[in-house]
Amino acid sequence: MARKEGKMNVSSIDALGDDLCDTVLCTPKLSSALSSNPSLQEAVEEVFNKVFAELIRPHFAIVTVTSPDLEEARQLITKKLGSTIPIIYTAPTGLIGRDAITNEFKELQWQVYVDQNDSSSVSFDDDDSAVRQRRVICLTVGFLPGLKVAAVPLFQSKMVPFVDEFLEDISECVTSVSGCKAPIGMILFTDESMDSDNLLRKMDYSMPPETVIVGDLCGEFLCGNDVMNKRSKRKRQPLFMVAVALLFMQDPNKPPGIGDIKLHAALSAGLVPVGHKYEVTSVNESSVYWTKLTARRENSDQNLDEQTVRNIFGIGNRLLFDAYIGIVKKRKDIAGFEEVKWLSSQIFHAVHGVDKEDLVVDSGADIETGDCFRFFKADSHMTSSSLRQVSDKFRDLKISCDVGNSDGQRIRPANSEKMTIFGGVIFSCTRRGKPLGKAKLGSSPFLENFPDVPLAGSFCIGEICRGDSSSYGQLSEEGSHRCCLHYNSSVYLLMSYTPSSQGS
Repeated sequence: MARKEGKMNVSSIDALGDDLCDTVLCTPKLSSALSSNPSLQEAVEEVFNKVFAELIRPHFAIVTVTSPDLEEARQLITKKLGSTIPIIYTAPTGLIGRDAITNEFKELQWQVYVDQNDSSSVSFDDDDSAVRQRRVICLTVGFLPGLKVAAVPLFQSKMVPFVDEFLEDISECVTSVSGCKAPIGMILFTDESMDSDNLLRKMDYSMPPETVIVGDLCGEFLCGNDVMNKRSKRKRQPLFMVAVALLFMQDPNKPPGIGDIKLHAALSAGLVPVGHKYEVTSVNESSVYWTKLTARRENSDQNLDEQTVRNIFGIGNRLLFDAYIGIVKKRKDIAGFEEVKWLSSQIFHAVHGVDKEDLVVDSGADIETGDCFRFFKADSHMTSSSLRQVSDKFRDLKISCDVGNSDGQRIRPANSEKMTIFGGVIFSCTRRGKPLGKAKLGSSPFLENFPDVPLAGSFCIGEICRGDSSSYGQLSEEGSHRCCLHYNSSVYLLMSYTPSSQGS
């Protein structure tokens, strides 16, 4: 089929018809491009021309853009993509991807939390015109034959999110679309103002272990009209959307000859535990944003005070920075698919400081008297070690994709099909990359192993990855604790495809 480079759009693809599309488009594809053109309209044209330079029929789209341009970007993108597919618009603290014009891989940050006590910590490259102009956009489009994709929103009213209703909506969506109990995976975007820990704990308990959950605790996001219209299901007003889940579900009507898509998640942690375990002795004051508590060392009468905290972190008179407490909470699994059971979760709260004998931390999941916790701090050695582990994991995955080994001998049966990695998404802490003195630090495991595979992502203030505390080198007598919301980390989602033997 003859066409001009960069001129294929969604309308012309739809005009081909479903039957022809199913014939021509049978291999999954992720296509992404970014632009730092100061004109948003021209930037949108650049990313569209690049993304649709090759034939692709979008099943979903993620648009990452600087915050002031969020609504205008939605209007421009909607004109091109329409409202028939789920589209998520996010305004994180930076983005990751390849330039639409030069194809150069870039990490651009326009909001970084800088350690005022560390002169080597930098917020961004002052010579980068894209950062100075504060106008960057990245478009990521996915075509996933054999899967169905849908977006489900979470609304709240008067500061109370409808978490249970949200989980019910996800269950109803998956059941009606795929006939399964749960999706194979999801990308979750949540507002930083809501209690994401409570949502993630319930979601973790309610989903089977094979469901992959990754995402971004972002400051601002929007959705396409098809998602916003679901607001009409709720009669309670006013309603505000505080999260949205992009669901990936099995297609019960998958055409013959279509292979299998699998999602792979990995976490590079960057926090290490320090000091002894402590027990909360009182919760003295709490607000939407912070909680004051007192604590004492576990199995001891030693109370926690300001000097003890400073000694733990070895900071003398410096201000606390990148310090957290990891509280272990035990909850009943009351929303799961299996029988009721007790599960423990580790929840991080940023430490703001010490007010006399009160430890001041971020609010979030309810902190109660008797809760146990340990202090955590950001650690460059932990970051480097965990990045190497993720890179090794990806290397093993890459080897499993290769038909032969270094001697040219087959490492799988001759009649088996070759798995390929066709795309990746990354959510990385704002502290990764240039603020740590090395550009593309968080992206390095992917770039080292899959340099030619499309990769897109964003910088976050909290990274979502379903997992446990073993990533932090923690194992209790009862085993590891569940942990889904991470800080100073990088989260990776890889997409693989194994062709069907019928289609070979």
